[in-house]
Amino acid sequence: DLLIKVKFGGSIEDLQTCRLLIKQYIPTGLFVDPYELASLRERNITEAVMVSENFNIEAPNYLSKESEVLIYARQDSQCIDCFQAFLPVHYRYHRPHSKDGETFIVLNNPDLLMYCDQDQFSDMVFYHFFSEFPILKCWAQSEVTAPCALNSKDNCQWNNMKYK
Repeated sequence: DLLIKVKFGGSIEDLQTCRLLIKQYIPTGLFVDPYELASLRERNITEAVMVSENFNIEAPNYLSKESEVLIYARQDSQCIDCFQAFLPVHYRYHRPHSKDGETFIVLNNPDLLMYCDQDQFSDMVFYHFFSEFPILKCWAQSEVTAPCALNSKDNCQWNNMKYK
């Protein structure tokens, strides 16, 4: 299981109007089971969806492609400036090894996308967002179009955030 925790730091006091979308790339040595994700969504355990199409969970790593998952992170009830997300991952079959039998899989850092609801602000969402949370202005790299929510047909402009 992959548990992602994001902490914005003590300078941000209220993120109640903002959402965090995690774009996680899954390397060929791992996979996410879309059927398991559907079951977890039904039970309200995670808000994640596969972006990659034509995905074969049975394929070994050398015949598979990198995949992409969008995870709508939830605010941590025990930390006002924290978000967390849960994603079950599984190992793929690998080619047999003649030596020590160890295989290393590198899971790269995800893209963090931030969005604040327009209903909470005026038409100048990002102006208000950045004036209320000035530290985030310097973290925003670019805008990315993605669904506003897990089951939404509407797209929003999310800010792709730089982070450590």
